[in-house]
Amino acid sequence: MFLNKNFTASFTSDVLRGPVIGPINRKDLATSQKGLDIVNAFPDIKIDSFGFTIDPENPYRCYYFQRWRATHTVDMDAYGTIYPATNTEMETPVSTFSVVWNPEGKIVYEQVGAVVDRLEGNTQGKAAVFGLLHTAGLKLSASPGDGLFSFIQRIGHLVGGQGRSWSEEEELPSWWTDKSRGADATEQY
Repeated sequence: MFLNKNFTASFTSDVLRGPVIGPINRKDLATSQKGLDIVNAFPDIKIDSFGFTIDPENPYRCYYFQRWRATHTVDMDAYGTIYPATNTEMETPVSTFSVVWNPEGKIVYEQVGAVVDRLEGNTQGKAAVFGLLHTAGLKLSASPGDGLFSFIQRIGHLVGGQGRSWSEEEELPSWWTDKSRGADATEQY
């Protein structure tokens, strides 16, 4: 998931899933990110991607790593809550990402933000957007299977107006069958 100055993700997949977000489509992801004001608050975001490798068991999947760096130099207006600029330089731990494409070459799924070594960086083990939020002072404690964070996400969806952690069922492709949402525990088959 790459951010640009227009606050759109550069991935073009049908579905993005992270440890506590998703499944989410591109439109919902862009809307949620815009409401967090990240690109404005961190104007020097640098995302280093490296170590691209094709899965030897699935030629349609590529794994790679990312490390994010940025400085919180502008106040962040996250859905009306202002987080004053800290001027803190942030470095996330390296995290693993992957993309899956179909035989026609279209990326259909992107997995983001699985931290490799939570002791790296200065975001208390948080990667990507969660690392940026942490640096701005929004210190979310969330992990897969976290019942409290899952409940908070559901309340946020009911209240509305503050972005989405996952897309509505009708906005997801029919091939997406996993029923876990956001921070829900992963379904085991």
